[in-house]
Amino acid sequence: MSTSPRNKTETGNSQQFTHHDELHHAIFPSGKDFFAWLTIGALGAILLFFSLTAGEIFSPGISPGDIAEKDIRATQEATIIDPEATASAVEVARQHVIPDFVIDRENDARSLQDVKQQFVVIKQIQDAGIEADAILQSLGVQPAEHVYALTCSSDIFDQIVGTKPIELKEQSDYVELLKKRLESPLPTSPSRRGRAHSSSPVSGLASATGILERQRSILSEMRKNADPISDDQIFLAVAVKPTELLQFADTTLQATNRILQQFSRFPVKNKHDWHKVVIEFLPDSWNAVLRARAGTIICDALEPNLVIDPSGTKAKADAAVRDVKPVTRSIKQGDVVIRRGDVITEEKQEILQALQVKSVKSTAVLLVLGVSLLAALGFSGLFLLTYEPKHFFSSRSIALMYTIGIVASVATSVLGSTYPQFVPIPGAALLLTIFFRRRVAAALILPITVLLLVEGLINGAHLVALTVAAFAAILSYSKRRNSLVFCGLVIGVAQAVGFLCAYGLGRIAPYIFGDRIAPYVVTWLPAATPDLQTVGLQFAGGIVSSIIAIGSLPFLENIFGLITPYRLIELVDAEQPLLRQLEEKAPGTYQHSLAVANLAEAGAKAIHSDANLVRAGAMYHDIGKMVKAKFFIENQLGAANPHDSMTPEESRDRVLAHVTDGIELARKYSLPKAVEDFIPMHQGTTLMAYFYHKACQRDGADNVDAMFYRYPGPKPNSKETAIVMLADVSEAVTHSMKDPSEEEVETAIDKVFENRWQDGQFSDSSLTYEELHRVKLAFVRVWRTLHHDRLKYPSTTTGKMPVPPATAAVGASSASTANVSVSSEQSATDGAPVAVAQGQSSGIAVAIAPETVGSSLPDSNGKESSRMEAGSEGPCDCVIAEFGPPGENVTTGGAHQHHVHSSADERDSKK
Repeated sequence: MSTSPRNKTETGNSQQFTHHDELHHAIFPSGKDFFAWLTIGALGAILLFFSLTAGEIFSPGISPGDIAEKDIRATQEATIIDPEATASAVEVARQHVIPDFVIDRENDARSLQDVKQQFVVIKQIQDAGIEADAILQSLGVQPAEHVYALTCSSDIFDQIVGTKPIELKEQSDYVELLKKRLESPLPTSPSRRGRAHSSSPVSGLASATGILERQRSILSEMRKNADPISDDQIFLAVAVKPTELLQFADTTLQATNRILQQFSRFPVKNKHDWHKVVIEFLPDSWNAVLRARAGTIICDALEPNLVIDPSGTKAKADAAVRDVKPVTRSIKQGDVVIRRGDVITEEKQEILQALQVKSVKSTAVLLVLGVSLLAALGFSGLFLLTYEPKHFFSSRSIALMYTIGIVASVATSVLGSTYPQFVPIPGAALLLTIFFRRRVAAALILPITVLLLVEGLINGAHLVALTVAAFAAILSYSKRRNSLVFCGLVIGVAQAVGFLCAYGLGRIAPYIFGDRIAPYVVTWLPAATPDLQTVGLQFAGGIVSSIIAIGSLPFLENIFGLITPYRLIELVDAEQPLLRQLEEKAPGTYQHSLAVANLAEAGAKAIHSDANLVRAGAMYHDIGKMVKAKFFIENQLGAANPHDSMTPEESRDRVLAHVTDGIELARKYSLPKAVEDFIPMHQGTTLMAYFYHKACQRDGADNVDAMFYRYPGPKPNSKETAIVMLADVSEAVTHSMKDPSEEEVETAIDKVFENRWQDGQFSDSSLTYEELHRVKLAFVRVWRTLHHDRLKYPSTTTGKMPVPPATAAVGASSASTANVSVSSEQSATDGAPVAVAQGQSSGIAVAIAPETVGSSLPDSNGKESSRMEAGSEGPCDCVIAEFGPPGENVTTGGAHQHHVHSSADERDSKK
């Protein structure tokens, strides 16, 4: 294939050939493919819009407990009831209502019972031994002093009895008074009880001290084992004689009962407010101290017997509330009704309903979001159309892009307000990078972040962190699978660092943006203080996002029929089951596939196509041949050719079956759709020329339908599948040539490329004519690398050369000369004279269609190729050939000669 323009007009009877690049750049889908592409694009845009706005469109409205995401302003002027002010007025009215009370006699009974219980305790105190003592009375100790001596602390008691000097200021009067009384001598005429005590020769201090110590010990034990004992109860125990206690108790109970019957008592904070009233009901014969102590006993037991009547009070309160006029206030259009971040209470909801505000989001916001979405899609679409048209016009690629964007948007809607650290934006960026490479991922992830910014689904600081992590994922991605672990760590660290940067930006915003802009920046970047926990959550969110992305790769590959570099590397592993079977069942086909893979990979790299996909497709393009391997000449190993005994139709069906068999094997072993496409597309719609000619010689050319002998296709629909088609036929042609020169190889490959181009096999791919030239140069370079010159050693069994080197060289040169015959017939299809290089033992003729024998079209370097020879065993795969019937010379006059394009699989037709 020459670099010279191919739109020249050839002289003589040669065919005029004009190429049009636009015919071979038809990547825009048509027919059903266009409808599918258009449907996916429109449906994806709609779903993306709904995923971003579903919360607003399908929201039931504002409910109590919701948090206002922005300031809510009045949409119109209105006079509304102020619920808070009205509620305050109602509460004031309720507070001023005097409750209705009723007498509860059960409380009176409980009060009387409490007084009885206190006298029971007093009786227990006296029975235990704490009572008035004659010796203490003879010394002048009063009941209050007696109670103080029993209840004071040990230190004070020691000071009273004289074992310690007086130090305490508190109660010093009692201490000094008791100390003075106890140290006084006992009277000479004690009472009966006193005589019993004075019978022993001890001082008054010693006797009184013993009595007090004994009673203190008793009181201490009682307080440990019984209910709390008050000082008033102890006072009555020592002030009232045991013989008079019963009468004293009856008198007190009678006074209590009269109080309960006579007075209706409201609840009071301090029961002792009744003390003065209670004393008036006690006998005047009692001294003032005794009446006061008894009055305290009664007050402690008194309970209010007036309780609020709930029904009556409620009726009065309701009546008061009905008289309260609602408090109103005027609201102007544009006034802030609810501040951002405020909780929507029931009262605030009523205000919003009065203003006919049903949602925090307005139609204007949805319109802005819709316009932003269209702008984002337009930007992404123009970028893909300009730089990645194969992805732009691929329904599968568009569907995957939309899916990733929709999932990321839904996750943001669900997690944005609760766990924004785990929104999988970095994972989406990583997936886009893996499937579509860096620049496509960057061009898609940027509009997604802008849409999230417009929608406000996520806090500004978290959005900055996620954006930094997303671009870190794009930049750190590598095609090596083990590097994904490192990539995940980079995403986590980048997300944590991005969060810290956002926090720092909010802190220094006044110094960067000034006082006018800084408040908006600070408001947009609110975030928690970046303590260890929040930074750790950011790091964990990045890790989780990368794990989700990596884990979803196999599912996305199977669902959308796309493939990742990691899967491609796995597929070309020699240990793959399908490749192992191909090597065992069809070793010749396996070696052919390896050679095609080497050529195709070099061609893909020359035009910056996907070399990994091309190599995988080349390895699997002929797997269908393993089903009936002996029908293909590279696997016959010298055995009889079964096609010699078959009709053209039977041979055609058998050769054609290797495509359908290959597709079945690909689906059985779950090969990706992108790799499966190489099986039918490497043949395209080319003609099985040998069987077609065989049928023409049997039935006549006019009676044979050439379309019957063409492969059903489809044609290559990408640069990758087109390259494998070219590599397949180029490997077959160069393999069939015996000791060709580089010029001859280049001429042969040039002819292969020209025929495939002229046959329209690349009309559905995006391969250009200039790219074909670069692919050809890559093929020639690979052939030159694999077939470099070697020193040829003569075969010998004695170690001595049988002939001189010069003679051997001459013999070798002579032996390599091929017999070339020139057909005087013109091609039935193009009318060009055909030069036929016929192999020594082959009935297959290879047509290179030069203008004259020994000349060729100039190649890209201006060189000319003079001949192409067939190998001694015939070509293993001939793709630009004129096939004659086995055993007959195709230059025989009268035979119909058709310049057609054969398939790479017609090698099976050689005898």
